[in-house]
Amino acid sequence: KNSNLNRFYSLNRIASKKKRTINWDKELTDLVMKEAHHLAKLRENITGFKWHVDHIIPMNGKMVSGLHVWNNIQVIPASANVQKHNSYEVS
Repeated sequence: KNSNLNRFYSLNRIASKKKRTINWDKELTDLVMKEAHHLAKLRENITGFKWHVDHIIPMNGKMVSGLHVWNNIQVIPASANVQKHNSYEVS
């Protein structure tokens, strides 16, 4: 409903992601992200419910701040991602 506010949040997320991207392995990270999005779509077609590409350690967490790098990416059910929000638990 509020396109200006949505644009503001979108631009902030893009800027935050750019600050947390490491340039020396950007090609690998881009490849892993592309494959992760493809995997999420495949899983959605097979299971019938949504899957998200998620940062294991959130980029904007309250206690930790992860990087946008290939080994911080996972594909998880959307319900688990929404429940996780910007938190990180050591298992």
